Order: sequence, then C-alpha cells, then structure tokens
Amino acid sequence: MSKHTMTRREALRLIAGAPLAAGAAGFSGAASAADTVKCINLGFALGIHCPPTQGLTDECPKLGLQVEMQRFQRMRDVLQTVSGGTGEIGVAEPILLLRGRQAGNDLVMFGNFYLHTTLAVVVNTDSIQTWKDLEKPEVTVGINSQGDITQVMIIGGFLKAGGDLSKVKWADVGGSGTRLRALLAKRVQATVVHFDQVPEIQKTGNYKVILVPHREYDPWINEVVFARGDWLKNDANRRKAVAFMKGILIASRKANADFGYFKTAFIKHATLKEKDSMPEADMRAHWKTLAHEIGVWPADNAFRVASIEKLLPYYRAAKAIEEKPLDLAAAMDLGIVAQALKDLG
Repeated sequence: MSKHTMTRREALRLIAGAPLAAGAAGFSGAASAADTVKCINLGFALGIHCPPTQGLTDECPKLGLQVEMQRFQRMRDVLQTVSGGTGEIGVAEPILLLRGRQAGNDLVMFGNFYLHTTLAVVVNTDSIQTWKDLEKPEVTVGINSQGDITQVMIIGGFLKAGGDLSKVKWADVGGSGTRLRALLAKRVQATVVHFDQVPEIQKTGNYKVILVPHREYDPWINEVVFARGDWLKNDANRRKAVAFMKGILIASRKANADFGYFKTAFIKHATLKEKDSMPEADMRAHWKTLAHEIGVWPADNAFRVASIEKLLPYYRAAKAIEEKPLDLAAAMDLGIVAQALKDLG
C-alpha cells in the first residue's frame, strides 16, 4: 500500500492492533551494562503499550539497566517462563497471576505496565437496549475466553445492573479482530472491541457502547508487572525492579506531555503493518484519547491494592479465580514503585 493512499478506515484498523506473526522473539544478545534483566512480554504492542515499552528499551539503559525482551503469543507462556526462572520480570493480566498464586506459585505484582485499557463493550441495539437484555435466549455474548479480562469486564457492568449470570449465553470467540467480525456477522450480539473500532462498527448498523472500563471501574487494571517473590527478596534484584519501574514512569510522563515522544515510541514499537503510513492526525487523536481522556500512563503509576481489591468480586463471578481467600498484601509489593517515585522526585 502506498504511503499516500491509506484511508482513515485502514488507519483505524491498524491502530486497533494486530499481533506479531507466529512464534516468539528470543532474547537479544548479552547486554554490556553491569545490570541486565530478562523481561517476558506479550508478542504484540498496541499504542497503549508503546510508551512503557520505550521506557524499557530507551529509558532503562540511561539508568544503568539493560532490559532483554522476550515475547510470547500466549500470556500463560509469559507466566510459565517467569515461574520457571528463565525470565525474571513479566507483564501479564492480574487475573492470571492471582490464579497462579492460588495454585501455589509465589508470583508478586510490583507495578502497572499501564492503567485502564483501549477496550470497550459494544452491543447490537437491534437486540440489546439494556444490560438485562443480555439474558435473552437469542442473545450471545462474545468473549476471548472464559474467565479472562473480556468476560470479567462485561460481568462487572452486568452484575451492577442486577443481571442474572445463569441466563447469559457466552461464546469463546478469540481475539479482537475475530470478535469484531463475529459482531458484524451477527453471530454475537455483544462483545469487547477496541475503542478505535467503534466508529467503523457503527457505520454498518445499530451499535452502541454500553461500557467503558475506565469510567465503570475507575480504575480498570489490564496488565501488571510481576516477578517471583524469592527473586524480589534479593537486594540487587530489587534495585533492578526499581530501575525497571523508573523507566516506565519516565516514559509515561514524557508520553503524557509530548505527542512527539509517543509518536517515536509508536513507530518504533507498535507491531502494526504499515504503521509508518498512518496519518499523523489519526495518531495524534489516538494519543490524546489515551493520554488525556482515559489517562493510561499515570505519572505515579497508580499501583494500589484497592484497585485490584475492587475487581475481585468480578474475577470470582467469572470463575477466573477460586472462591478461597487471597492475601493481596502478599501478592502486591508496593515498595518498588514507592522507591522509584522517591528517586525520581
């Protein structure tokens, strides 16, 4: 596609995101700096991921930390690689980590990778006007998979409206692109898509956004930074974790203040086809929404026990975690971000 012929629809489809081709990128060559850390992350990067990723690749080395990145397509592989000791720091959904702790894995969250999400819940208004309409026998709700963030996101809004989960018919559809196609083909009547996709969806029929996570949950926690508890007990490793979070904080603050910083990070890190030909006006609008309307890169990282605590009832309702008690104080190490903030001033 020529750089001069990309349409707005194509640009929006691009910025909504596409994963890397099959396979995982291996660790880079050995870093020459005194301190290195192996980070395990997902195999794709959308606009929301780009500033924190820039923090790891560009800001951390300035702090004396080289971050070696390995990416996997499946979040469970991220978890297993860190649990097994091949990786040191990982990025994953909090649900998966809490489930891992309940299974006996000493995994500890110590920061947010970013806050909130670019996802939203969209419904076909030919079938759904209110949350209670999800109980209709002819309505199917499309999610990525049972017990993941897409189902939890919907369940929270539904339960707050007094819905009966036993009456909802769920369908495991897969990633955002597949969910979008299922919605347009009317195979599902409600699903979770990226907010950039909504204007194009609405051009095809009667659709509306019924839930925006940062407004409904305030905050929504999508991806957190974690490590093994024993790894964090080592003083040298804690210093690495602090530098890791300082890199994310520095990049977050720069991205909030400067579209140019976001643009550089987006072009460098987004795993999107032909991103270089995306109209700058669309990229700037996306940045403005992320940075200033949603607030996905908080200057203080907004890493708090209360944020996860508020989501636990919906994790349990989705059977994403077991009913038995969870010690969130043990599952979350607040000292890393606190030290990073103290160092940065």
